[in-house]
Amino acid sequence: MLKVIHGSEVGSYQALMDRVLRFRHAVFVEEKGWEDLRQSDERERDQFDDEHAIHHICMRGDEIVGYQRLLPTTRPHLLTDVLADLCRSKPPRGPKIFEWTRFCVAPGHREVRPRSNGAFLELAQGVVEWGMAHRVDTVTVAIDWRLMVIAMQLRFFVRPLGFPKRIGRDEVVALRMSFTSETLATIRQARGTTQPVIEPSIQHSAAA
Repeated sequence: MLKVIHGSEVGSYQALMDRVLRFRHAVFVEEKGWEDLRQSDERERDQFDDEHAIHHICMRGDEIVGYQRLLPTTRPHLLTDVLADLCRSKPPRGPKIFEWTRFCVAPGHREVRPRSNGAFLELAQGVVEWGMAHRVDTVTVAIDWRLMVIAMQLRFFVRPLGFPKRIGRDEVVALRMSFTSETLATIRQARGTTQPVIEPSIQHSAAA
C-alpha cells in the first residue's frame, strides 16, 4: 500500500515527510544533478509543497523506496511556473488534469523492466487509482524521455508537449498522459494482482 498524505495533513507526519524531502534531495540533486533544487539542509522542497499537494510514498518495511507528488493544474504548478520552456504552447489544465511530479524510485529498487512487485508499477498504479477516485483522467509530467515507452506499454495515452531538454543528467520531456480502466487493468496484469495500492477508504473519502 502507498502512504497517501495530503498537503494539509503533513504536520501530522513531520518525521516521515522530513525523510521524504531528504529522499527527494538524494535522488534529484545528488544523483540526477538538478542543481537548481539544491538546498543547504539537503531537504528538497519547493513552492508547490503546500496544502494542495498530494504525496504518495512507497515503502518496504520502514524504508522509503519510491515517491511521487500530484498537483492540481487549476493552480500554478511546475509546467506553468518553473518548466514552462518544456512546452511549445500552454500545457493543458483543468479539474480533470493533475501534474504528476517528483516521481522517483530508490537506486536499489530500480529495474530495466519494471518488476511485478517493484515500486515503479506500484507508484504508477497509485496515480491511476487516485485519479479514477477523484474524477481525474489525465496527468501532465516532466520525465526522462525514455520512460515514454514504458508509459505507452502500460496503456497510458501519451502526447509530447514539447522537445526534450537536458536538466542535470537527464533528458527531460513534458508529456500529457491520459488513462482509463484499460490502463489500470494493464498495470494490474503486470503486477500479477488485482489488489489496490491505495486504501479504498482513502479513495472514497477523498472523492466524496
